[in-house]
Amino acid sequence: MASDVNNASSETRSAAACPVCASSSVTDVLSLSGLPVAINAQTTPEAAPSVERGDMELVVCTVCSHLFNAAFDPEASAYDSSYENTLHFSPHFQAHAKALAARLVDDHGLAGTKVAEAGAGPGHFLTMLCEAGVGGGYGFDPSYDPDRLGAPDHPDVHLSQGLFPTDGLLGPKMAFSQHVLEHLTAPVALLGILRDSVAPQDGGVVYSEVPNGQLMIEKCALWDLIYEHYSYFTPTSLVLAAQMAGLSAKRVATAYDGQFLSVESLPAAASGELPERSVVEPLVDQAVDFGEQARKRIGAAKVELDRYVSAGPVALWGAGSKGMTYLNLVAPGGEVSAVVDVNPRKAGFGVPGVPGVISGPDSLVAIAPKTVLIANPVYADEIRASLGELGIEADVFPLWD
Repeated sequence: MASDVNNASSETRSAAACPVCASSSVTDVLSLSGLPVAINAQTTPEAAPSVERGDMELVVCTVCSHLFNAAFDPEASAYDSSYENTLHFSPHFQAHAKALAARLVDDHGLAGTKVAEAGAGPGHFLTMLCEAGVGGGYGFDPSYDPDRLGAPDHPDVHLSQGLFPTDGLLGPKMAFSQHVLEHLTAPVALLGILRDSVAPQDGGVVYSEVPNGQLMIEKCALWDLIYEHYSYFTPTSLVLAAQMAGLSAKRVATAYDGQFLSVESLPAAASGELPERSVVEPLVDQAVDFGEQARKRIGAAKVELDRYVSAGPVALWGAGSKGMTYLNLVAPGGEVSAVVDVNPRKAGFGVPGVPGVISGPDSLVAIAPKTVLIANPVYADEIRASLGELGIEADVFPLWD
């Protein structure tokens, strides 16, 4: 069954409680059916079209502006050694991550101290922190597979397949997560664990980074929607989550062309003070408008793709979440001739939900695409340069801007 988009009313109703403020007062935003439940899990090309699917009932909390999938089944999205979403093979992303690591070390006096990460993957960012002066990086991730991913790149990085420890013995000066909270049905609980781990330390800090839900609704970046993401944080809901976990937000910022949202917090007394209505109501209205525009955008994207295909072969560059959602919603029958990614770990695997196989950029030489679609516009310059090096002349279009 291909992914489908359905109409959703904008009426306020009672539903599953908001994972941030626990309110059940939510407004419907967008319904999507038949989404692959594990868009970043590697699967064979033969098995890819028949992967497990689930529905999305995207709603927005009218109390704190948090967006979440009211139809989410936490048992459907398991994270094991097949999970692969590393961005570090992009030079553009590497430059961003190295700059962030250096700033965090400088701003919070992390030189020579320990840091700990929930959801560390293969430890790429922990390595950058150690290279910037951190004394020891400790990562925890149940999906980490040393046989597939190898040992950490830095001798002071230590990785575990377990969950982030709750015994308080590690004592890092900074505890953090990057793009983990949005996967959890209880994000405040993880923030509380991170908070408790740094609370005994002088100057202990918690850094939390998530996709920017406000940018998604403002830009109608609907390809950011995946079943794996239970939540979509706005600045308001991320700060409230930190406060409810016993943290005081000291710096709220966006990065990566506005796509990433982060908060740096210090341990404090837990606070459940809700945001002002004057702040929340415009975000709720934006979310409802996003749902309306998203339905139109999916239809328009199908018309655009038909036009591109009629002119010649079409390639999609970017086999991450954005590209996979686009293919499932717009090209479920394999209308796109090639799907490529700079991450060599993805090569040879299938595209969850649709026919096709992921390959490296070099494969485009034989295909000679007439059109190249860019899943994430932040990589546009990098991709255009790579196409030039491959000698490929094609029309290049980001999926959104």
